[in-house]
Amino acid sequence: MAHQRKFLLFRALFFVMQMPVAISLPYFVLYMRETVGLTPREISYVVGIASVSILLFQQFWGYIADVRVSKKLLIVLCALGAAGFFFMFGRANRLQDFLLISIFYQFFCTPIYQLIHGFLFTHEGSEARFGNLRAYASLGFIACNLVVGIMADRLFKGNLHFIFEAYLVVTAVGLCFLFPIPERPRPPRHERPRFLDVQRHFLARPEVVWFLVMVFFYQAAHTLSYQMQALLMRDMKADNILISTSYSLAALVELPVFFSANRLIRRFGEIRLILFAAAVQTVRWMLVWNADTPEQIILISLSHAFTFGLFYAAAISFMNRQAGPHLKASAQTLFALVYFGLAGLLGNFVGGQVTGGGALSRGMSWLVTGVLHLPDRGGLRNLYVFCSLLALISCGLCLWLTLSIRSREKSLTGDLTA
Repeated sequence: MAHQRKFLLFRALFFVMQMPVAISLPYFVLYMRETVGLTPREISYVVGIASVSILLFQQFWGYIADVRVSKKLLIVLCALGAAGFFFMFGRANRLQDFLLISIFYQFFCTPIYQLIHGFLFTHEGSEARFGNLRAYASLGFIACNLVVGIMADRLFKGNLHFIFEAYLVVTAVGLCFLFPIPERPRPPRHERPRFLDVQRHFLARPEVVWFLVMVFFYQAAHTLSYQMQALLMRDMKADNILISTSYSLAALVELPVFFSANRLIRRFGEIRLILFAAAVQTVRWMLVWNADTPEQIILISLSHAFTFGLFYAAAISFMNRQAGPHLKASAQTLFALVYFGLAGLLGNFVGGQVTGGGALSRGMSWLVTGVLHLPDRGGLRNLYVFCSLLALISCGLCLWLTLSIRSREKSLTGDLTA
């Protein structure tokens, strides 16, 4: 009974703690553009601070969570810190203010979900339950995204300022489900590894390094294109409800994938599933580039089940298998360092240049028209061609990794039978 109650609490925790994501995406992006007046290029700089924060601090959070400090205590500290600084965004009105607040906000916000995943994986039997629990996170995203969109249009007449108070409320509710969950003791002091030893545990293995390289290109394609989708839909005259429908539908179609993730991984393996997701993502962004109406964007969002849901479940599983019993948080923060950090930094910087008339904008226009022989549909549209090309690179890397792992497995089998 206690075991069942523990995972019921995890369901509630995943459900509620995904709601701040639904508030920040897409509504915080829309708030910065429409209420404050920031340009897409400036917004990409504000959002891009998350990547810098992850690069600087993510492995620090993972190490101290595995070795030094209670994971629950760190989750509470980070969640409350993120909520407090997000609330301060509502009092800012200049780009400089947003950049400064974002430094502190992202310091606390970026490790939250990796710490929750690391906390989950310390419990026996959690690996088989991750997909199911992540599905409840998607349900939380859907519920919050739709409610906020309806409130914005019907109650507040398009004014999005209420999102800052909403973020505080859902964070407080989510932490109420965290406190009763027991925590596994940390290893004795004499068994605690040094920071560099933890990193060497992962990076000394070629398959992990190549996996992270593939993740870098995959997420560089995904990060800014998904965030900027709200701005593209707004340019197509979509209202808040229609935009929220796009993001909510994308989260909704993740559910069957997450619920069946454990069975899919056992049958096909993580790398083959990621190869399929990369191929779908390559096509997805070209379809968005070609779309003319918000309704077409919503229809294309159905592919999010594969480009995010399938990829994320398989990638988390792959990294968790590399962690051993005591480095669960470090495995997830290393994945996040590449997935959200390095890839996000490239995606936001290059994406901001492409969409904002920066140095790469003309080069991207030449690539679209002169090399690919496609019509130039403007900087924001060209971003999706760029992201499709990055996804294609990740597809090639994933195929190479699949063949490499298969070759090594055959070699090991031959050695055993010799």
